[in-house]
Amino acid sequence: LYDILLMDDATIHRTLKHNIMDHQGYDFDSHEKAFAVIPKIGGVLSIIGSLLILRDVFLKFKEHKTIPLTTKIMTLITAANLALGFWENFLSTWMVPKDSKAFLASGNVTTCNLQAFISVLMYMVVETAYTMLSALYYITVVRKDWTTQKSQSLTVRFSFLGLPIIIGLGTAVSLLVMQQFNFDGVYSCNIAAYPLNCHYINDLPCTRAPNAAHIRAGLYMYVFACFAIIIIFLSMLLYNVKKQDTETERYACEYLKGVKGEGIRSNPVAFQSLRYLTAFFIPNIAFIIWGVIDICHIELSEHGRNVVSYIYVILWPLFGLFNSLVYFRLRYLNEKKRSSPEATWSSLIGKT
Repeated sequence: LYDILLMDDATIHRTLKHNIMDHQGYDFDSHEKAFAVIPKIGGVLSIIGSLLILRDVFLKFKEHKTIPLTTKIMTLITAANLALGFWENFLSTWMVPKDSKAFLASGNVTTCNLQAFISVLMYMVVETAYTMLSALYYITVVRKDWTTQKSQSLTVRFSFLGLPIIIGLGTAVSLLVMQQFNFDGVYSCNIAAYPLNCHYINDLPCTRAPNAAHIRAGLYMYVFACFAIIIIFLSMLLYNVKKQDTETERYACEYLKGVKGEGIRSNPVAFQSLRYLTAFFIPNIAFIIWGVIDICHIELSEHGRNVVSYIYVILWPLFGLFNSLVYFRLRYLNEKKRSSPEATWSSLIGKT
């Protein structure tokens, strides 16, 4: 997101040249080419992982198995990962308007708007909200011992599944109407001003989204608040599990003549949720870095910007991959417990 960084004179001159010169005559450096190509690799990996999860859930549904609310939430997160993996990461600069002077840029304003709309809808609001609600649901299960019947009520399903979609659509549609979607300077379209870096060049007025930086900062704050809530709920969950484990051990020592307790049934839930949230936070390292740079207006050298950009293009597209690794780890362990000779294969492709 180069337009969120304060630039030195050399970068300003380069940006002016980048905006003025003919697209076919622009000599892209190795970094610009890498920023456009690397996300495609991560996007493909996330697409494959997400499709495998969706296939596995479909097979369970086909067999008339009960699908818990947590699995439904994770399925929707997976669908969001699939959309991000394809539209934002695999297509990358192919969706960017040609006049943006991005490597492999082949799109127009319409494709740019579509890419950014999906990005905002699927990540900044929907996926963050689903992850937050997953953490909330896990802690509610442990502390309140919800029954399956209660979790299937219309009110609960709307709160956990419907409300985030409404919030996401409302935000994305509003930004689309306000024309806030443009090339962000790395590899995709997002909330950014046009022309690129017009905020920092006196003789280059912003013709679209002049207030993009303020809107972006507001969404950063929303996402950071979600991160904080997730951490709080996860800490409460782990504390509750530890407390119950301690009570179980004490009971075993007092009444079972020193026999060691085997823990409580909430342990797998707690640590599975921890794995899912860890898989969510790892790609978000790049998002957090960009957010801090944006909000604090931190000035970086060209080398520093390249380093941050590489972190971004490598980690950001891997949401679906990390999510699938956690999902199929549990499938693999369950298959091994049943002593299946096809444990490794069946855990990945499901039983047909």
